[in-house]
Amino acid sequence: MFSKSQLTLLIGAVLAAPVTYAQTTEADEHMVVTGRDYGYKADTNSTAMRMEMTQLETPGQVAVIDEQLIDEQRASTLGEVLKNDSSISEGSKSTNRERFYLRGFELGSSSGFLRDGVQHWSHYRQPVELLERVEVLKGPSGLLYGQSAPGGLINMVSKKPTYETQVNVSQDIGSNNHTRTVADVSGSLNADQTLRARAIIAKENKESWRTRFDGTSVDTDRVVGGLFVDYDINDRVMLSAHIDHTNEEGDLDNGSRVDKNGNVIDPKTVKDQNWAKTDNKVTNYGLNLKADLNDSWALNTGINRQFYERQRTESDIHLDKKDIKDANGDVIGKKYYYGSSDRHDEWTFDTAFVDFTGDLDVMGVNHQLLVGMNGVHYDYKQLYYSVEDCVSDTAAGALGSTCSNGFNKPADLDYRNDDSLSHSKKKQYGLYLQDLVTINDQWQALAGVRFAYDKDISSKGVEKTYHNILPKFGLTYHPTENSSIYGVYSESFEPISDISDDKDINYGKSQKPKQGKLYELGSKVELFDNNLMLSGALFQIEQGNMQITEDLDGGQTETTQVGKQVHKGIELSASGKVTPALSVNASTTILDAKYKNDPSREGKQPVDVPEFTASVWTNYAFDSGTDVNLGIFHVGSRYGDSANTFKKDAYTRVDVGVAHTYKYDANLDIIGRVNVENVFDTDYLAGGSSKGVVVGEGRNFMATVEFKY
Repeated sequence: MFSKSQLTLLIGAVLAAPVTYAQTTEADEHMVVTGRDYGYKADTNSTAMRMEMTQLETPGQVAVIDEQLIDEQRASTLGEVLKNDSSISEGSKSTNRERFYLRGFELGSSSGFLRDGVQHWSHYRQPVELLERVEVLKGPSGLLYGQSAPGGLINMVSKKPTYETQVNVSQDIGSNNHTRTVADVSGSLNADQTLRARAIIAKENKESWRTRFDGTSVDTDRVVGGLFVDYDINDRVMLSAHIDHTNEEGDLDNGSRVDKNGNVIDPKTVKDQNWAKTDNKVTNYGLNLKADLNDSWALNTGINRQFYERQRTESDIHLDKKDIKDANGDVIGKKYYYGSSDRHDEWTFDTAFVDFTGDLDVMGVNHQLLVGMNGVHYDYKQLYYSVEDCVSDTAAGALGSTCSNGFNKPADLDYRNDDSLSHSKKKQYGLYLQDLVTINDQWQALAGVRFAYDKDISSKGVEKTYHNILPKFGLTYHPTENSSIYGVYSESFEPISDISDDKDINYGKSQKPKQGKLYELGSKVELFDNNLMLSGALFQIEQGNMQITEDLDGGQTETTQVGKQVHKGIELSASGKVTPALSVNASTTILDAKYKNDPSREGKQPVDVPEFTASVWTNYAFDSGTDVNLGIFHVGSRYGDSANTFKKDAYTRVDVGVAHTYKYDANLDIIGRVNVENVFDTDYLAGGSSKGVVVGEGRNFMATVEFKY
């Protein structure tokens, strides 16, 4: 349908689409990339071993959520993707970004996420439209990735250029004036297919189902663009380049407050002011080089830079309220105190890595070797200015009423009023060695070690360095060629800030990093001609060196590092085709997470970590070209605060979908799809923070038209 020159022009047109879009009315089509039909089953993963490995050879659990499932659910956020893995629980969505817990441990923005196997600064809403799959690596990953939480990592795998021409267009229209338009064009740019490119553009507008207390809507506008290029220098060397940009402007919704009994106050009302907004601009670009050095050794190296600029204005009317009394002491009204702030943040996140992989036979034993180095440079600058004010519900001039006349934006609220720049830096480096030894057809052993060096420079210029040695060991037994049983031990670490309270008897004392240790036993088997993967694991994760502060006589405190978190769990999962027509992706997690050696939290559970979670998503494909989807997502009860004073009830949400594919000709498919989330309009609470809890959305729908060439 397209010549090479036409394809080049079309990719150029897609890159220019944001400008064109801004000058025209909303488009009627959204471009979506067609995923290959795996039936949700992924044979390999690229995260656990820093090389492409089969799931059966991997000593550990890696859930892979592929493009087919993402497309069927019309996911537009990372949270909508990760709901398909039961080991993930949802945290806060305050300040318009998503937070997650993996096996009960919170994932940090700088250390919990990867893009294409490289550390990725995830302090913003991730551009799902650029991803072909998401991998959930479970358990400590310090060996290959350095600083990270003991629960694991999320790896977002980008879409790649294709050899053959591929053009996909679709339009989403949903509840709350939700529209999304995506364009995805891919293919070779020359006759011998050595130069390939892929261009993606997405435009999304959405209103929240909640409205502000003044009746105004809460809106989000987002534009995403990406360009990915592969060039075969010769038969053994490929150079890749990529650049993507996300621009999101949105009103703030920091959730709803709960009363002392755990009941939500005004669940449909946003308390943030209509001038509380955030403007995020993120650019990510880099180069990768892959080369086969000889028949045994290969090189994979790359550099990447993320630059993230954010300007955010916040309001908070929840700070305090006081009675206004007249001269006789009678209450005549109330003062509502609120705080507001304006800030400007800049993050620069540089990464680099060099990996050498070898496949060698030594004395009849096969070694798959990995020798590598990686590094991260983190640079953060902030300007911040805040104002406190109040409003009154009494008449202007009433006794004691010295407040503003309304929740108006303070005239002097501007981050430029901050005359001091907060500036902090971090540098992380690691050398790692890993060897997967195939002893025979039944036995494989894994051993690896990382030598880590990390340096933090605080905003006050205080430097702190860490040296860590992180091991990993695994043993895998294959009873048959389509099954495996494994045991694995691995470690992780996360730095802790020094004690800054001068009333603490250990003030200024250097603190050891938190250390995570995993003990896991699991098994995997492929059934139905290897079309369905079943997997299960028993695990225990211990995180030590956690800070505990106790009160002493005379107003002093004592902070030590004897605290511990112990998480014990069971995971089961199934993914793939049960029959040629029925595909399933299902998982369940039972988790016992507790604090230890902490007088104030002994035996208590971490926030937003349920004891039982399960998810099921199915697809049944009829011969007529109609597909039907059914999803069931259950989240057990969990505590809403660290003191465990109130619980969020368990809930089960049911989603359904139906799609029909009309084959216009041999090359073009036209697909109509309708998805309904929360079919039974279930009330539920999702994640939360100190600012408020996330109230789950009621029944909502999404209608889609896709054109796939």
